[in-house]
Amino acid sequence: MEEMQTVIERDRSKIHSLNEKLHRTQQMLYDSTKDYLELKYEGRSQERVWMAEKDRLLQELDRCKEQLDVSKDDVLVISDHALEERQTQNLEIEDKTEKLAKRLHLMNQRYEAMEKRRNLEIEGFKNDTQILRNQLKDVEKQLYKVTVGVGEDGDMFMLHNIHQTAKRSKKMQSELHQLKALIYGVETDLRNL
Repeated sequence: MEEMQTVIERDRSKIHSLNEKLHRTQQMLYDSTKDYLELKYEGRSQERVWMAEKDRLLQELDRCKEQLDVSKDDVLVISDHALEERQTQNLEIEDKTEKLAKRLHLMNQRYEAMEKRRNLEIEGFKNDTQILRNQLKDVEKQLYKVTVGVGEDGDMFMLHNIHQTAKRSKKMQSELHQLKALIYGVETDLRNL
């Protein structure tokens, strides 16, 4: 019965974890879809602006023809002017696109550098943790030797060793807390990116 209860609890925990992952995934999908739709809407809005600008220019061209009874040469001049404006706009758009591409490249480099730094710090944390574990094992071995090798006058010696071992354990525990705080700080920095 206890095993079944344990299995049920473990399954509940897994279901809860999977539900949380599902909700996070759904939220990410929602956010991505929202971003996509916003970009699509912005693109259509920009296209409408361009179409309106094109229509305005065409209407202006027609009005000029009607009012001035322009000749073929004048029409070519106006068309050239409209083409120049379009080319200028294209150049501006290309310039903006190039700047955005450079900015994206720079952001990617920064992200990669931060990811590398995080990985190095995690590796350092793991190494420090392993060193502290080894030190703790050494202390446990020494404590065992002290408790096994106690003689008639060994009580004071054992108390002294226990006191020293307790100090080292507290120091190691403090170092572990500092390393954990450092890891949490790095994770917070990465989340804020």
